[in-house]
Amino acid sequence: MDKKKPIMIGMTGLGALTAGAYQLVKMVYSGSRFLDSYLDQYDYDLVKMNSNVKLEEDGYYSIIKKDDKPFRVLQLTDLHIGGGYFSRHEDRRALSIVRNVIEKTKPDLIVLTGDLTCSRAHISLSRNNLHSYEIITRLLESTGIPYAVTFGNHDAEGKATHKRRELAQFLMTKPNSLLVRTDETETITGVSNYIIKLRNQSGELNSVLFMLDSNEYVYRNKKKKYDCVHEDQLEWYEKVTNRINKEEGRIVPSHIFMHMPIKEYEDAWDSAINARKSAKYYYGSRDEVISTQSGECRLFEKVKELKSTKAIYCGHDHLNDFSVEYEGIRFTYGQGIDCLLYAKNLSEHKGGTLITIHKNGTFEIKGKKHR
Repeated sequence: MDKKKPIMIGMTGLGALTAGAYQLVKMVYSGSRFLDSYLDQYDYDLVKMNSNVKLEEDGYYSIIKKDDKPFRVLQLTDLHIGGGYFSRHEDRRALSIVRNVIEKTKPDLIVLTGDLTCSRAHISLSRNNLHSYEIITRLLESTGIPYAVTFGNHDAEGKATHKRRELAQFLMTKPNSLLVRTDETETITGVSNYIIKLRNQSGELNSVLFMLDSNEYVYRNKKKKYDCVHEDQLEWYEKVTNRINKEEGRIVPSHIFMHMPIKEYEDAWDSAINARKSAKYYYGSRDEVISTQSGECRLFEKVKELKSTKAIYCGHDHLNDFSVEYEGIRFTYGQGIDCLLYAKNLSEHKGGTLITIHKNGTFEIKGKKHR
């Protein structure tokens, strides 16, 4: 029998393999430019703004209405933009949903509650989470609408090229981003803790929006679990709330936005669907396990103590989109937009959540499907 001849790779073939490997590595660490032409069409302001943005003396931004119409705050969550060649079609679909919801709601402010990226090479062929943020902010900046980001557990996980602090620094360079880091937040846990003040046309403070960083992961009993809002963050929340209430001479209504739900979301849902006196059902469903923050998070305890916060908003669980009231506090899941992970083909869950805040601080919440 003839022996098989060994396969020989000449210098030309070896060079081609090397060049191919280089291009693959480059794509993993730089991301794909596939969406550039899609984003090029959005080079204009989407709405005529009825408000002004001002950086106040305490280092936080305020949005001041030009008229007496209600504030319209749009919550978007869990975009999971991969930014790579593998995820190009899912990314475009997610961006299309974002644009569609913004066009329908025409908000004064957009709040994004984490997991804007999914920098997993085996899913998207990109680890460059900053590139994903470049894609997202390019679309957001084109609308002319101010926006606020608080980070989720996926934004800088694993082998992502950039840390959350670097993402925060990038966001602070964007003209319409309201994320700031002040002396008092620089020393506490998390990198996306800040407030936004909503002021009526007269300049009167209407409401305060707290962005709280629910952080990423922690090991408890040698098991990887979701982290939580830490005690130093609660101390900051209390300090800012008391300072503002003292300045205004009254309890100013506030709202909290974060990525991962606190454990009371379970109690709120259970109480609402069982028609207990302590709860009220508004809309939506719980279609998966509520993946709560771990540890002893005392956020709800502090909220009840301070009597300022009227509503809490989160993302994280893509198939939960309910809004219920529990012990006088509104608990709301944002409408997830995920087109890349486990909810990618479930269009009924995709959209945004519109919070309408009136001149006197009262509010309504409505889930907005993208269709």
